[in-house]
Amino acid sequence: MKLLIFDLDFTLVNTTICQDYLKTRAGREAIVEKLDSGEVVTELYFADTVEYVNSLVERFNSGESDTLPIVLSDSPQLYCEKVLEKQGFKIQPDFIYGNAHKPCTDWEALIEDVKRYELVEKNVVSDFLVVGDSPRDIFFGHESESPSVWAKWGYNADDHMFPFHTCKPTRTATTLDELKGYVEEFIEGGEEAFDYEKPNFQEDWDIQTIDLENYQVHEVEAIGHAREYVPEFHEFDNPNYTANFFEVNWMLKPAKDVPESDLWKKVPQRFYKQGGGFAEAKHLIQKAGGYKFFFKRWLEEQGVTGKVLLVPVPSSVPAECNKTHTVKLIATWWEQWLNKEEDINFKLIHEHLLIERFQPKMPTRAQKGKRCIEDQLKTMGLFRGVLGHLPDDISAVVFLDDVTTSGQSINAMATIFRELEVVPEHIPLYGYVWFKTHHPEPDFDFDKLIELADNVAADN
Repeated sequence: MKLLIFDLDFTLVNTTICQDYLKTRAGREAIVEKLDSGEVVTELYFADTVEYVNSLVERFNSGESDTLPIVLSDSPQLYCEKVLEKQGFKIQPDFIYGNAHKPCTDWEALIEDVKRYELVEKNVVSDFLVVGDSPRDIFFGHESESPSVWAKWGYNADDHMFPFHTCKPTRTATTLDELKGYVEEFIEGGEEAFDYEKPNFQEDWDIQTIDLENYQVHEVEAIGHAREYVPEFHEFDNPNYTANFFEVNWMLKPAKDVPESDLWKKVPQRFYKQGGGFAEAKHLIQKAGGYKFFFKRWLEEQGVTGKVLLVPVPSSVPAECNKTHTVKLIATWWEQWLNKEEDINFKLIHEHLLIERFQPKMPTRAQKGKRCIEDQLKTMGLFRGVLGHLPDDISAVVFLDDVTTSGQSINAMATIFRELEVVPEHIPLYGYVWFKTHHPEPDFDFDKLIELADNVAADN
């Protein structure tokens, strides 16, 4: 059996009108109702998309083909089902997979789920073809060592930092008719028809890694932060925890999916509220302007002077997967702004991306169990062109990130710098983040606690 894996948003259906709802839990619940009632209506890119996909389903159900069409999306499950239902797609909900977290989808779990339905006599899934509009779809294909088709119609090149071809789709379709041709190739010849070979992005991008069989873990001198991020903010009566939570989840983390030009121009980013209606997130560029003073003060507290190399920590996925490299943009702003200040005794140097992720990894916040620095080190490395080309008079290095929990990503950066001797050993390495994850103890009413202790003592 073969799997034909379609993305949903901007591949099968133009869901632009839905995107602001998908940013919050309240919005994800509301959009399903609004789609069902017809208040929100999605659009097709091609008039015969539904008819064509349904014909593929029918061909599989009748035994004419051994290729099962499924939908795999990062969007919520119920939303995916409703969008497809309202447009008339006949894909069963069992074969609609939401919340996929591409490109780090659990591939084995997906295959086992499909196999449990025993759709064919020989219950083996042998070939795969991924169809999608985004680099995350293409990298998902690479992670599963499968060919992919870039559905170009849902992609806006102006919204992205890098040209799409750098993520190496196997085929490109600019129309539905072109896609039909590739799908027929797959149905007839499987993966062999595409001559697919998994790219080696580490070699292609000329990235040097440390020797994972022989290395020493290095740590930074200190990790500074501007604010504390408390995921359990609702358990505390603390307005700062609440404000910081929404700043992380409404402004900072979503910025990677916003075109960089929009962040420069302060284009409003809307989020659906619990009580209905939309609110606007704070502007990243304004917050960066305020937090630069926290960073300046922290550097002064560390006694850092001279030329300071500011190095962005890479995202958990290759930079091509995001519209904006948020931390790199912040580093750019801080370099421009702080170097104009008259009362500083340091100068920031930002050389853009020195270390990059060449293979996707599960985001640290999504991992369960103990975090291991090797998970970081085996998926990222240093661009070889960096060695020997940094200024000779650097006095310190600061690795910049948005949020940290364990500090492993920053210490992984330090390990790469030390093991590859990027800078001399006497140059100190630091880390700085906008938010440090904090898990405070629940608030106690100490008067009641003392009263309870007195009562227990009296009883005893």
